[in-house]
Parts: sequence; structure tokens; C-alpha cells
Amino acid sequence: MKSNAFWYGYLEAGKKSSLVVRDPDLDTGKPDTFYLYNQKRDAILEYKTSFVEPKLRELSDAEQNQIPALEKACKKALSQFQSRTSTASTEEITPPAKANISKSDNSIDDLNIDDADDNFVLDEAEDEL
Repeated sequence: MKSNAFWYGYLEAGKKSSLVVRDPDLDTGKPDTFYLYNQKRDAILEYKTSFVEPKLRELSDAEQNQIPALEKACKKALSQFQSRTSTASTEEITPPAKANISKSDNSIDDLNIDDADDNFVLDEAEDEL
């Protein structure tokens, strides 16, 4: 059963500082990390507990008026969020087909460097701070 007891706070991290929301019902599946909605990034991100908790603080009185908009944005992000610990789809997963490569196809000359995927994403939790 979900508690819906969001915690609203502020992550003090220099240029990456942001209003944040913590949903205690979100579980990363790791004892040393947790999820926070980060308003600046408009996303739910995974953070290392030992690194980020000391940088979190309660909202100031002046920031309290931002809670309704922050909660609305967080709920929108939650509706689209798929955590690592979510149950998998009940559909049967078909394993990928094995490649049929003959010995003559193993030439390095056949590799096309332009086919490499230059767009890779670093782990956002480690990239975050």
C-alpha cells in the first residue's frame, strides 16, 4: 500500500542545486541509493545515499509556496517512471536470434566505424554530482 507521504526539500549542490521530492514508496533495489524527483532536471534520478543526504535540507518558508507546482511535476514524472524494481511484463520474452556468421565474415575490413553509437548515456546517479 502506498503512503503518498512525499518529502519536499532542496538539494544543495552548487550549479546543480534543485528543489527535490522524495517518495518513500520508490525503491531502487539497492540499500545504498534512493530516488528523488529533481525539479531542475524534471526527472526522477537515483542518488547515492551517503553522498547526497548531507546535501539535502528542508524547504525554507519562502520555498513552501512552490510545493503545489513541485508536487504536480513530480506526480507527472512518477506516472511515466519505470523503476528498476518494477515487476516485469507478463509477456514472454523472446531471446535474440543468434547471428549466423561464417568464418569468412570475420574480417576487420568489414567493420564500419561510422556505425558506432557515439550517443551513450552515463549512469545519471554517478553523473549527477
